[in-house]
Amino acid sequence: MSAHLDGLDLNLLRLAAALHETGSVTAAARRLGIGQAAASNALSRLRRACGGDPLFLRAAQGMAATPQGERIARAASAALAAVAESFAAPASFDPGSTTRRFTLRMTDIGELVFLPALLADLQTLAPGATLRTVALSSGDTPAALARGEVDLAIGFLPELREGWYQQRLFEQRYVVLRRAGAAGPLGRAAFLRAGHLAIESPGTGHRIVERALRAQGVRRRIVLQVPDFLAAVMLVARTDLLCTVPAKLAQAAAESLPVQSAPVPVELP
Repeated sequence: MSAHLDGLDLNLLRLAAALHETGSVTAAARRLGIGQAAASNALSRLRRACGGDPLFLRAAQGMAATPQGERIARAASAALAAVAESFAAPASFDPGSTTRRFTLRMTDIGELVFLPALLADLQTLAPGATLRTVALSSGDTPAALARGEVDLAIGFLPELREGWYQQRLFEQRYVVLRRAGAAGPLGRAAFLRAGHLAIESPGTGHRIVERALRAQGVRRRIVLQVPDFLAAVMLVARTDLLCTVPAKLAQAAAESLPVQSAPVPVELP
């Protein structure tokens, strides 16, 4: 379109959409509540705004759109529908009848800790709703929320600053996870002598713990590194390795695996 949008009468877009849907100047005029002469005059103005393209031509079955007319009419219909939807009053949300799928951003820790209870509540409160989880870095999460690709983000998300509704769910400490039945207390010396399983998970706050240990000069004997917490707790249950994990994860793991937790024998934030 050769004209600048600033000078375009948006009623011309309504005419283009109506002509495309009805195939008749008379029917389009009736739909828009204007006379046929006014509709014809508006079509002439729209043609001039489009550099002289006829946009709609008479055919056996009424007015047929040219390729440019087709593009403009489809774009106009989509734009007008979006505007109408934005003015419509939002429907009240009824969890009991919704069939919506909700997308949650969470790590594997969140899946293990939150999903069992969340699914149980959904069965009672919103039996038709379904869930989908996605793994995103904390840096990618704000954009995904802004685009509507994610409905709710749970986890350690320092990149979410002002402009987002946020709520602290809980605070927790870190503990040492080890195989159930491991002998002896876990003091600092035993902690440093033992083999450790380290977790490299960029989408979590675990990096703060690793930095704190290094800042204190704590040099653990790292035997194995894995990228996720779920694999870590499974491995701890089957080896003599120690792993420093959030307390809620340790609690959830102990409910189904032969593992136990102990306080971390060094200071952590």
